[in-house]
Amino acid sequence: MDKPAVTALHRRLLARLRDGSTDSCAAEARIDATCFTDPGILERERSRLFRQAPQPVAFSGEIPDPGCYLALEVLDTPVLLSRDEHGVLHAFINACAHRGARLAGGSGKVRALTCPFHGWTYQADGALRGRPGKAYFDSPPESAGLSPLPVSERHGLVVLGSNGQVSQDCVDEALNELGAELATYGFGQYRTLERRQLTVQANWKLVNDLSLESYHFATLHRDSVAEMLAANAVVDTYSRHSRWAFPLKSISRLNELDESEWPGSLEGSVTYTLYPGVMVLVNSLGAQMIRAEPGPSPDTTTITYVGMCAPGCDTEAALAAYRFGGDVFANEDLPAAEQCQRGIAARGGDYPLGRNEPLLQFWHRLWAEAID
Repeated sequence: MDKPAVTALHRRLLARLRDGSTDSCAAEARIDATCFTDPGILERERSRLFRQAPQPVAFSGEIPDPGCYLALEVLDTPVLLSRDEHGVLHAFINACAHRGARLAGGSGKVRALTCPFHGWTYQADGALRGRPGKAYFDSPPESAGLSPLPVSERHGLVVLGSNGQVSQDCVDEALNELGAELATYGFGQYRTLERRQLTVQANWKLVNDLSLESYHFATLHRDSVAEMLAANAVVDTYSRHSRWAFPLKSISRLNELDESEWPGSLEGSVTYTLYPGVMVLVNSLGAQMIRAEPGPSPDTTTITYVGMCAPGCDTEAALAAYRFGGDVFANEDLPAAEQCQRGIAARGGDYPLGRNEPLLQFWHRLWAEAID
């Protein structure tokens, strides 16, 4: 984010801090419990929000150099991202063209991708490089390459179409509304810290809701996040994305300085939520991505949590911040989501989204409209 944008956010955050408020909506909204418990709703969400929409899945820095690869599971699709000798990023279904065996897991750097089943090898651009006993096969090598998927690498973020229902144009244009601002961070230069996966017995929307409001800071995070961060948030929404910022308690020191002396980086944290609900959190040390995917039942979610270190920052400090956030998320947020899931399933009815929860109202409206 450039300094004028940071200064504008500082002004808004300081104003909220002074009057003890947060950005809000005009009225309360209500949502029905079935959006968290109905299998039919879940299947429409899996289809329209995840299979038929572009998905932000990684940072460019996770596949930094030619020959690097990253294996992912995107909903039900095994995906392989690889960077060819020219540095161009490719995406494929992670399945050998011979018998469908998985080519690679995790991440790494190789000269060729080799199937562990029968030894077929592929170039990073997906072309077949060799197959043992090639004389036994009549099909030409050019027909035996990996199955490509539409992928885009812009602003240091990787966006994917996980099947043929998503066009390359849709993937290319997925981040347009926020592109100029995302580009200012230089995510492409960030270094990978860690990628971890968690599972939780709660609906994917309940998991996302945790990163869309600060109302719970003072209670749920009383002894962790709330010791450093204030809940006085400011919110901006775009057609299918949003930005949420909240301040470090130290931001009050800016009241003693002239605006020309204010720092060029935010005294706080920014969370971008990218459609259909992928969180990209940015702070002074780096960035994180939280991706919550619906499981096979309404009360199951798979979560990917990625940490990146910003250029010039101390790796150990960035790793400590990433792990601190991950531990709070895993030990405080996710147990609360599981309790909410059980309570909602037992109680039924409907639930309020307060005027002080504008992003919850915005995103629940988007999700509901997408599956109508």
